[in-house]
Amino acid sequence: MKYFLYLIAVLFFTTELNAQEQLSNLSDNPIIKKFLTNNPEYFNKSNNSKDDILQLPFWDDFSDSHVFPNQELWEDAKVYINNNYIPFDSDDQETNTRSIGVATFDAIDSTGSFYEGADYEIPLIADKLTSKSINLNYPDDNTIYLSFYFRPQGLGDAPETGDSLILEFYAPDNDTWNRVWFAEGGFDTNFEFVIIQISENKYLKEGFKFRFKNYITLGSDIYPSLAGNCDHWHIDYVYLNKNRNENDIYQDIAFNMSLTSLLKNYEAMPWSHYKQIGKNTLKDNFNASFRNNSNQVIPIDSLNFYIKDISGNSETQRLEGGTYNPPPDYQTYLDINNIFDFPENSDDFASFEFSADIFTNANDSVQNNTVRYKQNFFDCYAYDDGTAEAAYGLYGAGTAFGSIAYKFYPEKADELEAVRMYFVKTLNNASSKYFWLNVWLQGDDGLPESEPIYTLAGVRPEYENQLNKFHIYELEEPVALDDTFFVGWTQTTDDMLNIGFDRNRISNQNLYYNNSGEWIQSNIKGSIMIRPVFGTYYVDIENIENTKQKITLFPNPVNDILNFKIPEQTKNNKISIVINTIHGKEVLRRNNLQENKINTSNLRNGIYFLTIKTNNFDIYREKFIVIK
Repeated sequence: MKYFLYLIAVLFFTTELNAQEQLSNLSDNPIIKKFLTNNPEYFNKSNNSKDDILQLPFWDDFSDSHVFPNQELWEDAKVYINNNYIPFDSDDQETNTRSIGVATFDAIDSTGSFYEGADYEIPLIADKLTSKSINLNYPDDNTIYLSFYFRPQGLGDAPETGDSLILEFYAPDNDTWNRVWFAEGGFDTNFEFVIIQISENKYLKEGFKFRFKNYITLGSDIYPSLAGNCDHWHIDYVYLNKNRNENDIYQDIAFNMSLTSLLKNYEAMPWSHYKQIGKNTLKDNFNASFRNNSNQVIPIDSLNFYIKDISGNSETQRLEGGTYNPPPDYQTYLDINNIFDFPENSDDFASFEFSADIFTNANDSVQNNTVRYKQNFFDCYAYDDGTAEAAYGLYGAGTAFGSIAYKFYPEKADELEAVRMYFVKTLNNASSKYFWLNVWLQGDDGLPESEPIYTLAGVRPEYENQLNKFHIYELEEPVALDDTFFVGWTQTTDDMLNIGFDRNRISNQNLYYNNSGEWIQSNIKGSIMIRPVFGTYYVDIENIENTKQKITLFPNPVNDILNFKIPEQTKNNKISIVINTIHGKEVLRRNNLQENKINTSNLRNGIYFLTIKTNNFDIYREKFIVIK
């Protein structure tokens, strides 16, 4: 039955997409892998004593935890805490998303890898979310209820029949787990509310626990290249307390939508291009959304928005958003007149924090009353938010030598130096499949011209340590551009190349594919993870966000010896340095440097970038010139 259902779904899916463009699921979670790489002692240091006994009330909406559940409330760390897999359509005012952040159950384990033992027919227990021990020593009490919201699929994969989400209660005296609720697999729905009374005395003990778990099965071995992370469930607003009834809900005001880019057309753009155009590139209005999740009016005393200059020292900007009295169980979608601007500096990049705060009475939980968004201006244009929920490509018989083209408009005339591409790993990787990286100009019909103006041949998908990091494809010579252009590829086989696909940012109106001489606009909502790079670019762009204040370099320009001074340097700092050319090529690397000086006598005349990292994980970056 599973084979039949999956085959029907695949046939329907591919027919609707003209058997050309496809999405496939990921075989790992790069966000988890990156988190564990940056926090190797996380599981050793986590506050996870099983001897802890929690007191009522128990409540978690997963808005103040990151990647893994709050270890003060939960015993295990198998589910993925995120805000990526829940869609929010600004045109849908009736969405019942409770707050930012959900716990996602899928086929990926706590290391970010696919669960071993997953089969195409046999269900496998995958993720678990287990509460710590809770004091329910209230004999014969009939006012204790556990409630939560759940939703299948979201922006992930729909669990099929045979897949399920299960809730179990733990009876301490018997040392047994008992199933008390379950949901069968199905396609995406809105969040559904579940409330369960806990009245049996075997549970009304000190040491009670509850846990959620999911059963998964792979889709089909008929189409193994489409198999990967699957069977997504999401839960939110887990609330356990006494003195409740079957109609009782948690009293709370919460943001239920993330802030997004303030740019009109892009998620990010080169800083040098923004400085050329300035405020004209910004949206006239921006959006925010909050929800009154209670059954009574909760007055909002103030709602404020802020722009903080992270990479510089400009004053924080503030916009008062007003006061509100939202009615019970009501969502407020705000369209705010944008008065913000990003103050310019002389640097090659900039980073700002865009945030919003809600202030209410003392009875309201504050952990979901703040949302933040980081607005970066580095070296490239981007439609995506940097996180892939799926992989995209052309797939199937006849797609060999098919092309993908992604449209961009440079805000100023400049030279295209490189292209960042994020290829994701699936269960059927395409790392050995070559393609041509192309740049096209726009024709009179608004589509790519028939022949590219630039082609980089003999390239293939490169994976950057599974850390959601883009690979840089450096062009052999810069391409001068002053108008709309397209960047993409022509593949050499009918295998999917699996470019990262961001479901949260919608830009498929700029994405085209061509398999038969005709360019067709993509009809899959989302953004592929391709970013054209202009001017000076950064090899280690992910670390730019953590760059500290500037270091002092002298002399600059330099001939043979470059000295540097790090702010607040201590004797215990171990220093590593990397020097890159203005085009990103690494020319010098030193680890555990003993002195604050570098011999530059072997460097040719030109402009370079010095990046310094300390054992405290501080990162400093500055530009210098070599003249001999």
